[in-house]
Amino acid sequence: MSVVHEQRSKHGHFDQNESSTGTSRTQRMFRWRPFGRRRRIQVPDRWIAQAQRKRRLRLLLVLVLVAAVAFAVWAVWFSSLLAVQRIEVVGLTPEGELVGGQQVRSAASISVGAPIAQLDTAAVQSRVAELPWVDTVEARRAWPNDVVLAVTERIPVAVLEDGDVRSGVDAQGVVFDPPGGLWLTDPVIRGEGPAVKVAVDVVTSLPEDIERRVRVVQAVSPDDIRLELGNESIVRWGNADEADLKAEVLRSLLPRRAESYDVSAPSLPATFRERGPKE
Repeated sequence: MSVVHEQRSKHGHFDQNESSTGTSRTQRMFRWRPFGRRRRIQVPDRWIAQAQRKRRLRLLLVLVLVAAVAFAVWAVWFSSLLAVQRIEVVGLTPEGELVGGQQVRSAASISVGAPIAQLDTAAVQSRVAELPWVDTVEARRAWPNDVVLAVTERIPVAVLEDGDVRSGVDAQGVVFDPPGGLWLTDPVIRGEGPAVKVAVDVVTSLPEDIERRVRVVQAVSPDDIRLELGNESIVRWGNADEADLKAEVLRSLLPRRAESYDVSAPSLPATFRERGPKE
């Protein structure tokens, strides 16, 4: 027994200690672990530091972007960096540039020094358009500090005479005083009420060769417009209808050198007190 025991001890320590040791190793090998439990991974410190630097960098970029947007809003809407410093009026005739420019700036009522972004261009255009001699107006921002008012003047086609007062009248029948003065001398329209608008329509429909002969337009009524020619002959034109036909008929009658012509009914024209053609 002593020999056997000694051999077993040499080859494997096959004794109670070995048996118990083997059992403990088996238990460690097949130890039960909860399902889904993961082994905790150790992350190197340099990776943690790198992630923290990235987070700080992103936060810094966000703060810089917010600050830039806030500065831009302040600069555009509230500061004097982009404020109105000059108001330019363009599109006026040389004659009306001085007086007209002053009238436009006054009517626009734009505050110098106000942020240009807050300028209400629609309201500016509405105020300037109230000037009778203004046909069209457009207000534009000329960044960073200018405002441009592009104005088109009304063009007089005739002179409206009311007693001693002479005003311009355009093709739409709008009566106004040109800012550069009324340079037009004829034709002169005399009348009032709705007849004046019809007289304007007659004037604008006249061919150039006949319009040059007209000095005065008598607006008796909307259906009784009379033209006084340069030779003091009178043409009863009637209303504004059939302008081309009336002009053609009048051309054929003018060589008769009559004191008056009636083309109000162009199919039945008439002349009065003819003096005959020139010899």
